[in-house]
Amino acid sequence: MNDASALPVKRQWHGSHHAWSYHPNAFRWSGEYVAGANLLPLAGEMRAWMQQRGNLALMPAPAAPSNGSYTNPFTASGVALQFLMARVINASHDYATTETVTHDAIDAEVERIRFYNELLMYSARLCEVSVKQMLYCTQVPQRRYKRMALGALLESPCPDCRKTDGARPHQVSLVGTLAHPFRLCLAFEHCAMDHMDLVNRLRNSEAAHSSVQPLAVRNVQASKSQLQEDSHQLLNGFVHMLSHIEELERQMLQDLTEKAKAINLLKRSGLRPEDCNFDLVPGQPFVFRSKIRDC
Repeated sequence: MNDASALPVKRQWHGSHHAWSYHPNAFRWSGEYVAGANLLPLAGEMRAWMQQRGNLALMPAPAAPSNGSYTNPFTASGVALQFLMARVINASHDYATTETVTHDAIDAEVERIRFYNELLMYSARLCEVSVKQMLYCTQVPQRRYKRMALGALLESPCPDCRKTDGARPHQVSLVGTLAHPFRLCLAFEHCAMDHMDLVNRLRNSEAAHSSVQPLAVRNVQASKSQLQEDSHQLLNGFVHMLSHIEELERQMLQDLTEKAKAINLLKRSGLRPEDCNFDLVPGQPFVFRSKIRDC
């Protein structure tokens, strides 16, 4: 039995959760009006497809940013990764359950490791891109997270404080920061982040660097049976992990939709552009306070 069948290790997460507001990039714009949220439910769509409850959709046709187009750079990457993951899931299942008379024991073992590695890599990458797509909608600077792998998104040293007098910088969780205003941080810290950490550790140890599972050459059916078992364990955990990210996506999309309606109503009522510098706090109703002007 390899690590794919292990349960996530329960650990204490110490990364702090910072307060944040939405960036104007959280919306797609049609002229001066909000056309919609600038993200797609990547985790929700992937989970629905894996449970045979829906189909994956291509990115909407590109348009000018002023015509309601998606400008979130992580959205297009996320859609592509969805399709790559789906292709690998189907190919892995087909190989594990279909006779391949032209393959010998070595061929089967190589394919087992290849498919397992690809499933691991795309599981981690889909989590990363789903989180970064949501972070792009916040005022967290993109330079903070653009090059981060999944482990650093879960917990990493604060870049704003430096080691002084031997002290260590405090830890920050960007995943927990996203979840906190929607009252989901406990669910993430007690479950989802452990699953994400497991996938990240497996990816790093077996599919991302110089280490890889050793070849265990045996008969073809034994290698295929192990591929089927390992894939089942990994994808079950992945679907559960997606359920948490899906809930965060759902609440953020609903929150942005409600705020967009309120903003558009104000604009239709004659709100001037110079009064549109809103502080959009996630998880809280948007209440417009007009500025007091000097006579």
